Amino acid sequence: MRPGLRQQRDRVSLYFLFGLFVLLPLTVVFGHKGVAPWLLLASLPAFARGDFWQSAFGQLFDQPDLRNPFFFGFAAIIFFCFWIFLSGFWSPRGEPALALYVLGPVLVGGSVVWFSLHLSRAWSYRLSYAYAISISAGMAVLLLEGLTGGFLRSALPPNDPSPDRYKDIIALGRGVTALAPALFPAAIIVSFIWNRYASLALLALGVAAAFTNDVSANAFAISAGLVAGVFAFKAPKQMIMAAGWTVIVLLLLAPVAALLPVETIFQSAGGVLPASWLHRIAVWQSVAARVPEGLPFGFGADFARIWKETAPMINVPGGGAPLELMPTHPHNIFLQIWLELGLPGVLSFTAFIYCGMKVLRNANPPSAILAAIVGVIAAIALSMTVEGSLWQVWRLAAMALAGMGAALAYSLQRNWSR
Repeated sequence: MRPGLRQQRDRVSLYFLFGLFVLLPLTVVFGHKGVAPWLLLASLPAFARGDFWQSAFGQLFDQPDLRNPFFFGFAAIIFFCFWIFLSGFWSPRGEPALALYVLGPVLVGGSVVWFSLHLSRAWSYRLSYAYAISISAGMAVLLLEGLTGGFLRSALPPNDPSPDRYKDIIALGRGVTALAPALFPAAIIVSFIWNRYASLALLALGVAAAFTNDVSANAFAISAGLVAGVFAFKAPKQMIMAAGWTVIVLLLLAPVAALLPVETIFQSAGGVLPASWLHRIAVWQSVAARVPEGLPFGFGADFARIWKETAPMINVPGGGAPLELMPTHPHNIFLQIWLELGLPGVLSFTAFIYCGMKVLRNANPPSAILAAIVGVIAAIALSMTVEGSLWQVWRLAAMALAGMGAALAYSLQRNWSR
């Protein structure tokens, strides 16, 4: 491609991304599930470039070597998706296409990370700036909605007296969930462009948005990210390995939840812990107890949704009406992998996480970038443990959005520290 056409293509791509960053705050406020199509649109500039296909996939397949953690990690996540596809044939749900729910965010997320790492000096600054402003604006609007009981959502449509109005408030909490992992790379970008005080202000904004919207897991996730990120500034390589091993341990030990003394917890913590927390404990124990029955290959993708139809109801202290012992999903991605994908899913996902942390350690980015990544991993790990589902594409897209932010922060620091 001639230099003039290449410059014009890049300019169009980058202005296109500017437009998407303007839309992102509206997306998380009015429809958190829109993060997935937002990410798909953000990937188009990368997919439109020939050097993306040559560079990204060329590195993988020109000299494939399982001793290379980058190649082995890619192979592991592709096998994980392939196993989802195969499991769809024996799953009662019978949808092999669910593999695309994971494969799509993996490929699309990889493309936006690649694009963010291959920016010119000027455009690394401009796109990083736009990313930080977009995440800040999104958190600010979510905070406003939390403080006003969903003022903007109540205006569209107006005068909504339906009993399901509370779902709007929950949806706003999901909006915070979608932006929470991205908060950490955005804060690092802000510290590079402005100063650490502006960065702390953005983190405080995220904490406030989490506490004022009705999903307590967000507050815990952001808090976990903050604590882990602070430690990572002191020992970045050690913390990136610790974060990865924490995820692996959470996965491998997930079936231990079968030993939870549910009745004892209900008796001792009833009236102290919220009913939703107690309900989750019962769900985790029930799922973990059934995991051995499905081994070694698992019950198949999205089995939990079918199990829900026959699951008994239980009385949870403070829950009012009886609640389902098996909701739509186990509210724990690690248990979900064991239940639905069995040992092949567990082992391939473990290999992917292990290779990922080795790639990050070997890449040796600056400590600030590693601190942001550790914060992202900690926030995601906690969210995956207490409420996530593998089949919620918007959650996986939120992870990719955070990855894009970390790549932008690295590109900014690399280009402007010279």
